[in-house]
Amino acid sequence: MEGIPILNPTLSVRALGVRMWQGEWLAVLITPWFMNLVLLPAAGVEARCRLRPGTKEQVAFPAGRFEFIHAYEEELGAYLTCSLFSPVLEFADQESAEETARQVLAELFNGETDGDEDGDMVRLWEGRLPDPDATPDEGAAPAAARPPPLTRRALFGLQDEEARQ
Repeated sequence: MEGIPILNPTLSVRALGVRMWQGEWLAVLITPWFMNLVLLPAAGVEARCRLRPGTKEQVAFPAGRFEFIHAYEEELGAYLTCSLFSPVLEFADQESAEETARQVLAELFNGETDGDEDGDMVRLWEGRLPDPDATPDEGAAPAAARPPPLTRRALFGLQDEEARQ
C-alpha cells in the first residue's frame, strides 16, 4: 500500500487501551490509513450476533451512544468498528496519534459509574439492556428528560453544524 495518497507514512499499526467492555475487547486501532474504535469478541464469551457486514448499531458508553458498523473476519469472527479518523493525514507522528487515541478512550469513559449496579441503570437509560417488562414505548423517558445525544464531533470538542444554527 506504500505510495497510496491516503496513507500517513509516519504511522504504524497499533492497538491502544485494550480493555474489556460489556463482555468484549475494546481498543483504538491505529493504522496508516485510519483510526477506529473496535469491539472484538472475547474468548469464551458468547459471540456477538453476526449481522450482515455494514449493518450499523448504536453502542452505549458512559459518554454516550456511538454508531458502530458490523464487520466479519474469518479468524476473528463478528466484530464492530467505529471510525474516528479516516484518513489520518492530520497526525504529524505516531506519538500524536497515540495521544489522541488515549484521549478518546478517556473521554469515552468520562462519567463511568463506580459500581456495576449503577452501570446497569446507565445502560438501561441508554437502551443497551432491554427491560423485559416494558412495552416498546412504556419504558421510554420523555424526550425533554433525556440527555442530548453525544456525537463524535462533540466528543472531540467540535461543535455540530446543526447546533450552531
